[in-house]
Amino acid sequence: MTKTLHILNGDSTLNIFKASGIEGDTFVWREVLSNGPVHSNFASEEFWQQRDQFMSKEFDIASGKYKEALQRPFQTLTDNLIDYSEITLWFEYDLFCQINMIALMHWLNKFSYQGTATLVCIGKIDDSGKLYGLGELSADTYQDFFNTRVKLGTREYDYASDLYEVYCSNAPDDLYNYVLMPFGELSYLPAALESHFRRFPSLQTGFTEIEEQFINFINAGETDKMKLIGKMLRWQTHQGFGDLQYINILERMKPVFNDFEKLDLPSEPDSSLISRDYFLGGANVNEWLWDMEEETLIPREPAS
Repeated sequence: MTKTLHILNGDSTLNIFKASGIEGDTFVWREVLSNGPVHSNFASEEFWQQRDQFMSKEFDIASGKYKEALQRPFQTLTDNLIDYSEITLWFEYDLFCQINMIALMHWLNKFSYQGTATLVCIGKIDDSGKLYGLGELSADTYQDFFNTRVKLGTREYDYASDLYEVYCSNAPDDLYNYVLMPFGELSYLPAALESHFRRFPSLQTGFTEIEEQFINFINAGETDKMKLIGKMLRWQTHQGFGDLQYINILERMKPVFNDFEKLDLPSEPDSSLISRDYFLGGANVNEWLWDMEEETLIPREPAS
């Protein structure tokens, strides 16, 4: 008897998937590996401890909730993996999804999964120029995507594993290799990685791309925080972030404001007031700058 497992990128996808008529078990991968430190030894005790500590603090998760909601279900999934003859990953074009996607491909490679692994990864589906998420599509379209899923093999596994390990390293500039030498079956990765680079503070302004956009909207007259977050969600292209991620970034900017509650900024905001002691993957943001002119990451020179 054959069994299929569908690993989905979020609960909105799950709700639509259930109405699609596609057979198989489902598992929702709810991690946010695009944020915070990520250990290279995926699904190890060190990995889970690090992610538990970060997620609990960053998203105000109650003690023990991370293990209950993410770690234990994933361990159960791992224990039962051999029961499935096919595993299909369902992901999207954005940074949020792409990092989660390569981590799971790395996991399947590390686990030496012997069944058939396939990928549904969407973004461009028509000539409109718009990039679509799975949650924006109707259930009756899911079967078409499933029918054209890509089979993953050694080349895809090795590429994803190498990229995952670089993402978890302290040398984020090495990720350029995966932008300059894109892999056809993972065509959305280069644009997602470029949006990742712009999350580091700019050499020219001291602010990240997201922080600069916050400032632009505020300078244009936005004084309501929730409307501001809504504008950020509509502005984003390849980030794929939710409202909590933007709220946390805005909170980090708090020292820059004259009056944070009123979103009152000085005429020349001082980026040096923002604490950069946080990680993206394996890189401490304090140690890198984004050169907008050269479009490259450069190590920050240590303070004398």
